[in-house]
Amino acid sequence: MPDQNRRQDFRIDDILPMQDTLLTKDEYEAQSEQIGIRSRQNSMLQEMVGRDIFSSNMKESLNHDMAAAIETLDAKLNYLIGVNMLNDANRSDLKERSVNLSVTGTSFFTKKSYQKGDYIKTTMMLPSFPPTILELVGTVTWVKKQDSDALHIGVRFHYRCDEEENSIAKYVFRRHRESIRLRAKQEQQRNNSQAS
Repeated sequence: MPDQNRRQDFRIDDILPMQDTLLTKDEYEAQSEQIGIRSRQNSMLQEMVGRDIFSSNMKESLNHDMAAAIETLDAKLNYLIGVNMLNDANRSDLKERSVNLSVTGTSFFTKKSYQKGDYIKTTMMLPSFPPTILELVGTVTWVKKQDSDALHIGVRFHYRCDEEENSIAKYVFRRHRESIRLRAKQEQQRNNSQAS
């Protein structure tokens, strides 16, 4: 099976801060050609946080105490970047919602009115370090009426850059591995309690 197809098979259920906005066809076409500002910012921040602050030559020229102090300062600055992004997200319109997420798209409940084929922008925050806030555009693929004022909708993402798809893929795979470990641990605990 090709890797691309295997990536699409992973789905996770989660609760994420997010919001959804209906787009007109013109808005969708304009936004689908532009890489979102948050995607670019997150890509740069992830690169900055993940980068080793020392080159090998620089590390050798600093004494041990100085290198340790700089590494501590770097860790604190990275922490502040993450806290600042979380505070920014908390001040926004993002509200925690249950979502089913995969590399290809998402489904969630909304009180807004959508129809199959509508264009949509979803803004979501993935709890990573630093927190990743993505503004993704896509198409509504299905709509199910739930109660008097809620819809359950499915959305297929239209990725504008590799960073958007990679951020979703990494998060989905990490959460999938966590759920497998949790199920294995619960099964082990059940087996231990039955054996007692």
